[in-house]
Amino acid sequence: MSPILLLIARGALIVGIFGTLTSGVSFLLAFLGGLHFRSRRNDQGSYSPPVSILKPLHGKEAGLEENLESFFTLDHPEFELIFCARSLSDPGILCAQEVARRFPSIPTRFLASGEPLWQNPKTFSMSLLVEAAKHEVILFSDSDVRVGPSYLHEILQPLADPAVGLVTCAFRGQPAGNSSLLTALTQTVEFSSGVLTANLLEDIKFGLGPTLLTRKALIREIGGLKDIGDLLADDFWLGNRIADKGYKVTLSTTIVDHFINYGSIIGGLHHQISWMKNTRCSRPAGHLGSGLTFAMPFGIIGFLSALAIGRPVIGFWLLFAALVNRWLQALLIGFVIMRDKLSLTFFWLYPLCDLLGFYSWAASYFGREIVYRGERYRINPGGVLVRLGPL
Repeated sequence: MSPILLLIARGALIVGIFGTLTSGVSFLLAFLGGLHFRSRRNDQGSYSPPVSILKPLHGKEAGLEENLESFFTLDHPEFELIFCARSLSDPGILCAQEVARRFPSIPTRFLASGEPLWQNPKTFSMSLLVEAAKHEVILFSDSDVRVGPSYLHEILQPLADPAVGLVTCAFRGQPAGNSSLLTALTQTVEFSSGVLTANLLEDIKFGLGPTLLTRKALIREIGGLKDIGDLLADDFWLGNRIADKGYKVTLSTTIVDHFINYGSIIGGLHHQISWMKNTRCSRPAGHLGSGLTFAMPFGIIGFLSALAIGRPVIGFWLLFAALVNRWLQALLIGFVIMRDKLSLTFFWLYPLCDLLGFYSWAASYFGREIVYRGERYRINPGGVLVRLGPL
């Protein structure tokens, strides 16, 4: 081997060792965050104000009927459900109307937003839902979420504290089809690891789309939703704006199920790349650093470079360490902390999820165009959306 190639191989080995260490530290912090999360008592109390549950809809995805039905069967004394899509003929609205007919005792309304006036059509729908809400306490929840009967009572308890401005929930990814298994594992393990770490190191200052529980007065206090109407991650920015006003954002002890159906593994990968592009444009420093949380790429780099310089034992140990790291992460974060049975059954697949996650991270640095809700967008610096037109 020439001196230059030898130098490159040794440099790559150092990168492999360094990345293996940083990914190990990242996993340790996530697990400590998970233990901290699990050490809290379940949200208990008697706070039970009336609630307006607000659901933007767009089409009829797999499992939508069951998802919506879980909100009609909530064990809570008084709540209403309001749905909004671009038109009342939207398949999602028609599905919601069909479900509502089975629960005539639950106050339900349906809104049509028309063509959105903001770049993010979902946020525009959310603003109309807030205006229509009858009750002071409001809950935004995505259409692909399924919950249990006690969900609303549990998430409400932290909001009894006036210092709490928003309550949000961690979530498990659940595949609506076999092609979504890897994406579901990634959401349950990788995404949750980031949330648990943030919750360990400091109070979180963001929301998560499956649960955004707040008050109408706080929406008015932050100036409404128009300020985030041209941003993609409405859940993140809503929590961020409320935290900026000095209120606490609380991660509930309740975990909900998020059902995923992107049609294929490639569809799930494209979705992941789109969201990573948004993170890169919105929070570039944090996104860059997240590259050090992946284990498998560094294990493979270490393995190949160690072979190249005649140190196969070191290479095998680095690759083995990366595999064990990801298997343990899937078991301890996915199954033990998030209580996801899929993570126990398919933990052996998680190293592949890690590689696909790294690919998505790297791909996020190429281009700014994404596809969101059937339309093409460009993400400008700061996460600002520019609608380019339909597919």
